[in-house]
Amino acid sequence: MKIKLIDTKPFHICRIFGIPVRAHYSWLPVFPLYAWVIASYLPREVPGLPLYQYWTLGFITTILLFISVLGHELAHALMARVEGLGTGNITLYIFGGLASLEGQPARPSSEFKIAVVGPAASFIIGTIFFLADHYLLFGTSYLATGQVLRHLGLVNWFLAGFNILPGLPLDGGRVLRAILWKLNKNFRAATASAVRAGFMIALALVVSGIYFFLYREWITGVWSIIVGLIIAFMLGTADGRAYGVWKVKRGTIEDVMNRDVVLVPPEMMVKDFIDDVLANNHHTSFPVARDKRLHGLLMLEELKAVPRDEWPRLKASDCMRPVDASMFISSTTTLAQAQSILAGNGLGRAVVLDSKGFIVGLVSLSDIGAKR
Repeated sequence: MKIKLIDTKPFHICRIFGIPVRAHYSWLPVFPLYAWVIASYLPREVPGLPLYQYWTLGFITTILLFISVLGHELAHALMARVEGLGTGNITLYIFGGLASLEGQPARPSSEFKIAVVGPAASFIIGTIFFLADHYLLFGTSYLATGQVLRHLGLVNWFLAGFNILPGLPLDGGRVLRAILWKLNKNFRAATASAVRAGFMIALALVVSGIYFFLYREWITGVWSIIVGLIIAFMLGTADGRAYGVWKVKRGTIEDVMNRDVVLVPPEMMVKDFIDDVLANNHHTSFPVARDKRLHGLLMLEELKAVPRDEWPRLKASDCMRPVDASMFISSTTTLAQAQSILAGNGLGRAVVLDSKGFIVGLVSLSDIGAKR
């Protein structure tokens, strides 16, 4: 019997531009801990203030850090919206955040823009803090507030620099993936390379963390080790399995499916699909969906029969194969069952749906180690 003691699901905070913003419970200990760090640091730099002022500035600093991380993720979400992707939600974690996108960008340029805008936002936010200190507080008696602003400037610049490192799941890994995707026209191969780069970064962080812990400064060492392990854990539980760095076959389709799927809107014109989507993705079928609900499949073989002069006036919904039971499979289906289903559906692949009927991935016979 499995007993659930604590609900660790993120809790809702607000909606910004229609996007739900949530925070993971790991943020709860961060608020008092970070406030304590700032309240302990400030007296050494700016002595003589009442204790409550140090603690007040500590909590204000923590809140502004929280807002800064939110700004980073909001930049991702809004750029995704500009590029035609929806954003399910933004979740803030102890070491950053995650903007959940509804589908995979159809073009490398979209992936690049969505990825790079986050670090760019952090750099701009950091610069704003530095400028506020210089132009508003320079030469005044608000020395402790100036220290806070400079601290937040440095933290945001650090977040920008760290996130642009070229390895998944960092933003720099998505930039690397976009570049490789553009060069080789293969999203999954590009992702596998970015995942491996991410593991190299994780390994470097852990090794350097051990060195700092033993021979230099233990706090930096512990932080480096924790972040490296978190990166490795995230890759091991998501991207690494999903994109073929290794196959972890624990029993269900969810363990081996491709989680990043190009979803074609029903209203997309066939010409736009061929120019923007097909040109950058070497697949033989594409799910047609709205709000992550499956409407049908756009089959390359069937699309070849459509005359070229009709491409500009036909929509994906006009050319797709309407949805039927052979096209989709539950994420909880066992690998043995899935192999039988995919071998008999005439497609050799299927869209993966969760318990609520939302698209969560795509799986083929090759994903479960069978020959098509």
